[in-house]
Amino acid sequence: MIFISAAIVSYALTPAFIDLFERGGRLVKNYKGDMIPQGIGIMFPIYTLLWYTLFLLLFKHDSADALLLQFAITAASFIGFIDDMLGTRDVLGFKGHFKSLFTGRLTTGALKAIVGLLVSFIISSTLTSNFSEAVISALTIALFTNFFNLLDLRPGRAIKVYIFSFLVISLGLVIIQKAAAILPFVPLLGIIIGYMPYDLKARCMMGDAGSNVLGISIGVLITSTFGLYVKILVLAFLIGIHVFTEKYSLTDLIKNNRFLNYLDNLGRS
Repeated sequence: MIFISAAIVSYALTPAFIDLFERGGRLVKNYKGDMIPQGIGIMFPIYTLLWYTLFLLLFKHDSADALLLQFAITAASFIGFIDDMLGTRDVLGFKGHFKSLFTGRLTTGALKAIVGLLVSFIISSTLTSNFSEAVISALTIALFTNFFNLLDLRPGRAIKVYIFSFLVISLGLVIIQKAAAILPFVPLLGIIIGYMPYDLKARCMMGDAGSNVLGISIGVLITSTFGLYVKILVLAFLIGIHVFTEKYSLTDLIKNNRFLNYLDNLGRS
């Protein structure tokens, strides 16, 4: 019921956020050159405040998990929103942002990386008392957050990967008999699915304020439920992806693969 209600409310109220951004002139060019609102993803943590209040009333035994997730997505969305509103695209990639930082110029990308890593470490420290595992979990959460930033270059792409990731992880949790861990993430999933049609039709962009939420929530779900060896494998995958994207384009990779390109374009105008 919470999932369905969250999806319906998100779908119904997203046009109000789009109108708010349009009236405020917070518009940027998308990949087609159309001027549309960016940063709509800031509504995700705003909506979850309502649903997690209801969730906590119904599932008090999961209150700590829900509060941790609310902290994670609020912090990630806030720093992403700063990048959406103040960021420029003249510096790209980890190398570019930190090279700029070392020359005395702070970019929103460097700020996002530093704050994101600190938030990730706070979260991971609450999940384990083992320092080494906390570092691995923090890096996993931080890199997942940035991974979804890298995906969010075409309408609906990041959300499709999010839904696929959530389903795969949920199946894994069912297999290892930890399905209950999925519960705190259900309201957020509903909110994201309710928002998805507007993203697919390029009515707006969720921006880093939204893609950060997708990434950090998947990172928290994995690091809070799976064992150390799974975390190490996932971290190795994420490092590999980030090394690849420093030199090559994920969009080109997807475009040149017939199956991935079909999935990428599915549902768009």
